[in-house]
Amino acid sequence: MFRLEKTVRAERSAVVVRKNVRGIAGLIAVLLAVLLMSACGSSGNDSANASSPAASPSQSQSPSPEASPSPSPSSSSEEAQTRTVKHYYGETEIPLHPQRVAVFGLEDIALSLGAPLVYAYGFDGYYLYDRLKELNVPLSGSADLNPNFEAILAAKPDLIVLQGYFTDQQGYDKLSKIAPTIAFTPGDWKASIVEIGQALGLEDKAQTAIAAYDDKLKQAKEAIAAAAGSANTVVFLRPSDKDLQVFFPSFAPLIYNELGLQPDASIAEFQKESGEDWGINTSLEKLPSITADYVFAIYGGSISSSEEYAKETSAATEVEKLQVWKAMPAVKNDHVFKVSARTWMSSGPIADGSVVDDVRAAVTEAP
Repeated sequence: MFRLEKTVRAERSAVVVRKNVRGIAGLIAVLLAVLLMSACGSSGNDSANASSPAASPSQSQSPSPEASPSPSPSSSSEEAQTRTVKHYYGETEIPLHPQRVAVFGLEDIALSLGAPLVYAYGFDGYYLYDRLKELNVPLSGSADLNPNFEAILAAKPDLIVLQGYFTDQQGYDKLSKIAPTIAFTPGDWKASIVEIGQALGLEDKAQTAIAAYDDKLKQAKEAIAAAAGSANTVVFLRPSDKDLQVFFPSFAPLIYNELGLQPDASIAEFQKESGEDWGINTSLEKLPSITADYVFAIYGGSISSSEEYAKETSAATEVEKLQVWKAMPAVKNDHVFKVSARTWMSSGPIADGSVVDDVRAAVTEAP
């Protein structure tokens, strides 16, 4: 259109200068040009009108810049590749679909999710050692809770999943320089597996793991109720040759509440003496006050090797010779069961599932 307007102006100038026989032809040319411009303008207007519905004068005004839709920041291709995760040490922006995950202390959850592991905490004797080795996951190789920054760096992770209690803020900051790092505490593994599952894009697997565990728990509870009947009181303790630890329901709800067993009456008395929620350190002389139908005695530590567990259970025979030990009804009825802290002091669907199996087998197979 710009070129046509210039032509019209030129033709009008020619009419003024030339008043001769050719003026008629020139006038006709001008008229044709004007008609062409009018047609073009009409066509443009018709096209514009056809592309928008009829509107009132107020509606036909162009929208202000504020009213015009603009792309959301989250719709950009760059931001669509990450998400922000809240965790024990704050908030961290992580890849949307991490492909190389290093885990340190939350291997139970990571294995249950089927995370793409390139590094994990593990050593010979760790309760998850065999599973991790089968997957050819590079392991820390020792029970040391201090992260091996060099080994983790060498694994080239694009995400690190950390057990929050395994390090401090300084250690977390160092790990964050290697790759985005998110941390969770082991207290409530169901909440953690959901959050970690969301972070890894494995939400469905998190729900599947929870459902499988809940089904195992339900079946065990029914079997225990059928086997134990009303004789269903329990105590969870750790004996040694010097003293006695008794754990409370707040520390071990799975044992005291979720499997259908009831805390022994002695627990309430121990709670009156203790200023702690987890349990009490007390004297072996208190053993005769424990009248539970079932006693689960824990040995070793959560990161003890199988050899260390065997050594501690062997040493327990000295305690078992004491009259105060023999005075417990559970001892008389052969209802004291030795269990390993390697799973009983760990947290996750695999560890808790193992505890459920231990309790079910003990109660249902007890004489």
